Amino acid sequence: MKIKFKGHDKASAYAIIEPDSIKLVSYTTLVAQITRDGWLEVYGLYSRTTIKHIGWFMREYCGLDYYTAKYCVEHGVRMNIYTGEIIPR
Repeated sequence: MKIKFKGHDKASAYAIIEPDSIKLVSYTTLVAQITRDGWLEVYGLYSRTTIKHIGWFMREYCGLDYYTAKYCVEHGVRMNIYTGEIIPR
């Protein structure tokens, strides 16, 4: 199921809610996902606009901020949003 971000109905980004994950799509690019067991994986930061989309996704779906996503990309890691555990991607 595709869902637009609250307050950003006209943005070119949306979340895809699936039984096993929540995915962020910016324009046509899969940017990040959170699995059912809490693993956050961010594939890239891309453009300034996509950075905004990442921030919306992080706040809305895991209560974290853009800088957490940036950390994951810069260090090539996945983070568990429930436990704080960090592992290589």
